[in-house]
Amino acid sequence: MQDQLDLGFRIPGTPDSVNCTNYFISKFEEIDSNFTYNLHNFTTHLTECQNVLFKLNENKSNIVILGAHYDSRAKATKDPISANRDDPVPGANDGASGCAVLIELAKVLYAEKDNLSCQIWFLFFDAEDQGRDNAYGIDGWGWCEGSQKFVSDINNFYNSSYEYFDNMILLDMVGGVNLQFINEQYSTSSLLDELFATGRSLGYTYQFPSNPTSASIIDDHRAFTSVGIPSADLIINFWDNPGWPYHHTTLDNSTYIDNSSLEITGKTVEQFIYNNYIDDPDNSYQGNYPWSQDINLPNIEIIVIVIVLFSVIGIVVLIQRTMKKISEKESDLVNNNKGENTLFLNP
Repeated sequence: MQDQLDLGFRIPGTPDSVNCTNYFISKFEEIDSNFTYNLHNFTTHLTECQNVLFKLNENKSNIVILGAHYDSRAKATKDPISANRDDPVPGANDGASGCAVLIELAKVLYAEKDNLSCQIWFLFFDAEDQGRDNAYGIDGWGWCEGSQKFVSDINNFYNSSYEYFDNMILLDMVGGVNLQFINEQYSTSSLLDELFATGRSLGYTYQFPSNPTSASIIDDHRAFTSVGIPSADLIINFWDNPGWPYHHTTLDNSTYIDNSSLEITGKTVEQFIYNNYIDDPDNSYQGNYPWSQDINLPNIEIIVIVIVLFSVIGIVVLIQRTMKKISEKESDLVNNNKGENTLFLNP
């Protein structure tokens, strides 16, 4: 992972970004000099960007995508020191960590490739992290530009007549200290649930809690779910987390990276692959394949709206009932007064 940081800031369109894609190619060529790769070049807002795709087991029809973004943010918009907010983010956890795990997964899964019943794509996204945050964003850019562009061009990278996608797993901010994954709500729930169950089965009960924080995160997996590919985002609470408060700051550096977090993430995804795709007649594993079930919790905003709505309805009903009782009492009082007056007038 440190290798990526040593290249510099991997801001889209910069020489450091190009050097990073070349670094990925060199690492995969160390595994196999003939490792198949594709460069997905695209232009967004006049900036030349590049996704990088590596393919393992191309002879298999069903495809598993393992993805991470490699770009680092151009400005540290959340830095606690205001003078640092125009400085670039090192991007140790937010970018480099997921890419580092993909490289290690490529090594171990390549060694098992003949025993695997699937094709695996290792997909590195550019232009994920430049959207608007605290009044800054590269002009006109949104989040996850690279993954959206890749999915729009995905037909260029596979043959839909005989190849198909089983799932997509995204790794984002997976190497920081105090690693703990959330229940990400844009993820396909049956796929994310199985990843959590796999992690807990390996003893990682803190990192994959039974009652995780739930939140909806705009991330690279959303482009894949939008076209019907079951997808899951392994990501932490990065917005309100005293255990890792370095998101979009100059402190997102190697100081706050924990190698055990990288290992836990990698071993969990590796075991998920073995559980579902090891070509072994004795493998009796039963997971959630084909991960078609997607039951997510409502967003906290929706919950708040519902609570407020029911509160307002309750108040209105209470007022109506109170007014009705007051009206009935006034009516009774008028009737009583009418009765008293009648007696008085008719002795």
